[in-house]
Amino acid sequence: MDQSFWSDPEVIRLSEKFVCARLSTYEDAKEGELLKKLYRGRNGELENTVFVMLAPDGKTRLSRSGRTPQMAFGGSVGWESTILALELHAIAQKYPGKENPSGLPPLPVSKDLRRSLNVAACDRQLLVLADRVSESTMVELRQLAWEAPFRGRLGWSSTDNKEEVQAIGLPVEGPAIYICKPGEFGLKATSLKKLSANASTKEIKAALSVALQSARPAQKNYRRHVSRGQRLNKSWETEIKVSDPHIPPRRRE
Repeated sequence: MDQSFWSDPEVIRLSEKFVCARLSTYEDAKEGELLKKLYRGRNGELENTVFVMLAPDGKTRLSRSGRTPQMAFGGSVGWESTILALELHAIAQKYPGKENPSGLPPLPVSKDLRRSLNVAACDRQLLVLADRVSESTMVELRQLAWEAPFRGRLGWSSTDNKEEVQAIGLPVEGPAIYICKPGEFGLKATSLKKLSANASTKEIKAALSVALQSARPAQKNYRRHVSRGQRLNKSWETEIKVSDPHIPPRRRE
C-alpha cells in the first residue's frame, strides 16, 4: 500500500476512529483467501495490495474494493489523501463507535518474528522484540505500543522461541527486550538497545524515546533495492504463491 496515504496527518488522526486491519496477502493462506474474496485483479488472482472499507459487522462493504484507497474513492493526483480523509470522516460520522471502549488493544504484531522483522524493514521502522518475557511485561509493552509518542512509529514482535531470535542474527541469551534495526533486506536485525525482561515502564519508555530520536529511516529506491537484492542472492519465501501479474517472476523471490 502506498505509504503516502497513511503518512498524511489528517488520515492518521481519523484512522484512530477505525479498526485498521493489515492483512498479510501472500504471508498467510487464510488471510490470502479472505482478501481474494474482497478483490481480484483482471486475471482473477490475488494481487499484492487490497483496500476496502467494511461496516462493523465485518461483511457489509462501505466502499468499492481495489488495490488502493484511490481505486475505492477516486481523487486526482495530489488530492488522494484529502479525499481519503473526507471519506473516513463521513464513515466515522455514520458509525461513531463507543465513547470509552474498555480493554487494552493487543500488541500489533505479525504472524511470527521473521515476518515482523520484514514488515518493519519494509516500513522503515525499528522493531521492538519481546523475547521470552513475562505476561506482566507484555501488558506494559501493549500499553506503550498504543501511547501517542510510539503509536504507529514502531514495529512490534514477541516470541517464546529462542531459535527465532537466533535466525535473525540476535544473541540467544536470557529473556530480554530488544530495540532492533532491521537489516537492508529484512532478513537480519541489529540490536540497538537490550533491556532486561523485568525493565520498568519508565526504563522502556526512555529507551524507545532515545531510539526514535536517533534513528533515521533508510531511504529506498524500489528498483535499485530489488536489483541489489538479486545481485546479492537475497530471497524471501512467501507462505503462498505470489500471483500478482504486476510483480515480474524474478522479483517474486
